[in-house]
Amino acid sequence: MFTATNSDPRLALITGAGSGIGRATALRYAGMGATVIVTDIDGATAQATADMIRARHGRAEVYVLDVTDDDAWQELAAQVAENHGVPDLLVNNAGFGIAGGFLDHTKADWDRQLAVNLDGVVNGCRAFAPLMAERGSGQIVNISSGLGYIPLAMTPSYCTSKAAVRMFSECLRSELAPKGVGVTVICPGMVGGTKLLSNGRLVADIDGLDESNKDELRGVLGALAEKYGPLLTSPDYIARGIVRAARHNWGVVPVRPESWLMYGLHRLAPGLLRSGAALLAPERVERGAALVGDRIPQRWIDFAKARAGR
Repeated sequence: MFTATNSDPRLALITGAGSGIGRATALRYAGMGATVIVTDIDGATAQATADMIRARHGRAEVYVLDVTDDDAWQELAAQVAENHGVPDLLVNNAGFGIAGGFLDHTKADWDRQLAVNLDGVVNGCRAFAPLMAERGSGQIVNISSGLGYIPLAMTPSYCTSKAAVRMFSECLRSELAPKGVGVTVICPGMVGGTKLLSNGRLVADIDGLDESNKDELRGVLGALAEKYGPLLTSPDYIARGIVRAARHNWGVVPVRPESWLMYGLHRLAPGLLRSGAALLAPERVERGAALVGDRIPQRWIDFAKARAGR
């Protein structure tokens, strides 16, 4: 029987598994012999992940899921339990980012950010934690971020959502431990090859950029990050950390040096961390972006678009 430590899952459910960290984690667990329930709001990308798993002789099932929809989560839990059994592992990975100061956020921006990044995690735990607790075993892995330690004014909704995921996970860990269910929260640092930028939103007020320009900039940067980001840190690097942390039921696990640095400063020198974060105030970033934008030759922009395949 699967326990919270020193074992590998036979059935794993992963959200946001259509790309990036979610896909890499799905491939890793499938390679370890698990049947992987691949979920994503984008059915085509989820199917692509499942196809990759099956091409490697693994087992995968696909379910389209909007993590903000609690009813959809409850329906998914019932279907998975009936068709496959109770998962040994749940990885709440789905998320996206919004860049821009709080004063640039609309209520819809703020609500959407927390609905996906925080409520999506809570909904997943609400759907599957009771089933795991009733069985007396299981492991939940929630994905936070190194930015969950930093009071960064340029990403207040993102930082807030990820800090909340970390605290929620620590609370849930204490509650579920006596029931035989482990809870781990992963705080990745910088990672390429994800759709965080592509699926994100830029709300910062940058001179010379209207909404269509912002969307184009976000799209180009996102495509470049997906294509060339893995040359720096691949999603599989984070996936390896997830596997290791889940196997040993570790509590809070930063992954990558910069995330460990933020974790250490948060604990040992919070004033220094706040002072450093203040250097990236929205108006400074926006002025810098406008200044740089005025000086980038059009041929460089065209080159970036071409390399990004846009």
